[in-house]
Amino acid sequence: MTACLKKNRTPDIKQDMRVDWFFSAAFKLRKPRNVKHYNPEFLEAVFSRHHFAAVIAIMIAFVFLILVGYSSDARLFQLPAAASVTLLFAILIAAAGALTLFLKSWSFVALVAVYIVANILYQYEILDPRNKAYGLNYVTKSERPVYTRESIQELAAADSVEKDKTAFLNILNNWKARQKEEKPILYIINTSGGGTRSATFTMNTLQYLDSLMNGQLMKKTILINGASGGLLGAVYFRELYHEKVKGKPINLQDKQYVNNISKDLLSPLFSSFLTRDMLGPAQKFTSNGFVYVKDRGYAFEEKLNENTGSVFLKTIGSYQEAEAKALIPSVFFNSVITRDARKMIIASRPVRFLMRPVADSTHIMPFDADAVDFNSFLRNQNSNDIHLLSALRMNATFPYVLPNVWLPTNPVIDVMDAGLRDNYGQESALRFIAVFKDWIQKNTSKVVLIQIRDRSLSDWEKPLESNSLIGFLTKPFLILQNNWFKMQDYYQHDQLDYMRKAYGDNFYRFSFQYIPSKSEAPASLSFHLTAAEKRDIAEAVNNPLNQKEFERLQKTIQNAEMK
Repeated sequence: MTACLKKNRTPDIKQDMRVDWFFSAAFKLRKPRNVKHYNPEFLEAVFSRHHFAAVIAIMIAFVFLILVGYSSDARLFQLPAAASVTLLFAILIAAAGALTLFLKSWSFVALVAVYIVANILYQYEILDPRNKAYGLNYVTKSERPVYTRESIQELAAADSVEKDKTAFLNILNNWKARQKEEKPILYIINTSGGGTRSATFTMNTLQYLDSLMNGQLMKKTILINGASGGLLGAVYFRELYHEKVKGKPINLQDKQYVNNISKDLLSPLFSSFLTRDMLGPAQKFTSNGFVYVKDRGYAFEEKLNENTGSVFLKTIGSYQEAEAKALIPSVFFNSVITRDARKMIIASRPVRFLMRPVADSTHIMPFDADAVDFNSFLRNQNSNDIHLLSALRMNATFPYVLPNVWLPTNPVIDVMDAGLRDNYGQESALRFIAVFKDWIQKNTSKVVLIQIRDRSLSDWEKPLESNSLIGFLTKPFLILQNNWFKMQDYYQHDQLDYMRKAYGDNFYRFSFQYIPSKSEAPASLSFHLTAAEKRDIAEAVNNPLNQKEFERLQKTIQNAEMK
């Protein structure tokens, strides 16, 4: 009987995988050493001690990263992006291992319990990981605007729209007074999203255009509008021009400014994500009398400000006077409300005339507003005090890379990257032209829409193909993501055609595209560029297609001057 029991217990010694051969470090086949002479209990004890030692080592690393989080504003303590991602996965694996080691079969139950507790704390705003727009008032909850159909319709009422339109007509008149011609060409600049790649290409293109127009580009431009990275470059160029107008010795053609806008933003962003967002206790800072939490959004703004020589250290409201006098072009900062995909438009003054399409109500039933004027809607939350850097970040909030910005409304809404709705900035620009069509036709000779984009107009190079079984299975999920910007192009081509027919023959669009020298190796779509990618982007301005557009633009300018 005893012998029988012993015989039945033999299979209890588990061998999950038998190894007869393995590759050594020198990639040579070797047989494993026989360890049958070791006591199983002894081997189990050795493994347990190693597991415990590994957990201790990870805990030490965890404490170290928390300490680094307190110093991550300093460049010395900012981890490279790749190192941050590697450490993140290492900590996740270590945490899973620790849970399994100590709680064994109860680990899943513990995870569920932690999630339930965290969710309750989040719902009662005790645990609040949400990012805020710096400068806004989130404290006075009783005055938060109500986000409903009725309140937005009231915001876009006819008298309010007319009031904002009249105020902007004064800007248009001031802009015309600063031009030399009786009927000047009116320029509008649109920029596309595309991270640092787009910001760098936009800066290179604007420098070339400004040189082509003898330094008069910003003076002749009434509006800059766009999405994500492209707007970073365009607003930086505008700010340099603004400093020059104020008397500073700035050479707008200096390539140092291209280097500034193309500097790395990814490393501090991911370093902060790991050491602050994921691990460290909340660190806070004060701005405009309000307290905010430092996170990767804060790190992004700080690094962008550092890279550009602190020229962005201003509020949106600080541009009111310069834009009103048309000393600099006006800028519309766009983002998308995740609740219903309406556009949130930030400007230095109310622009409620952009909240809905222009339509004749006698023939077509009025549309619901598809955009919200930030300045009017959040006026009680100090909308004009929002940081310029925060407005730029809201415009460039690529999902997960940067945190969505939540706004002090009731119910709470949050916004993300403008590219979700209009990656090229063209939608708002065409609506602006439609609103002021009568004034523009009477006071200008031509309207020139300059589009600067980080991808080709005819993008046949990257179709969604399914040459494998996995591709066949994932195609329904990826088709929208892969073709998102192409669908925007198709829709906006129709918009352009309708605008040209409605406006007349004096409407033009010139499109400048980043076309990589090697189609199979374009610059990466991220907040980090290599030296080779920066050179490739700079060379794209000289691409034959872009040079042809420059020549076409120059010919249009010359024809206007001859009349």
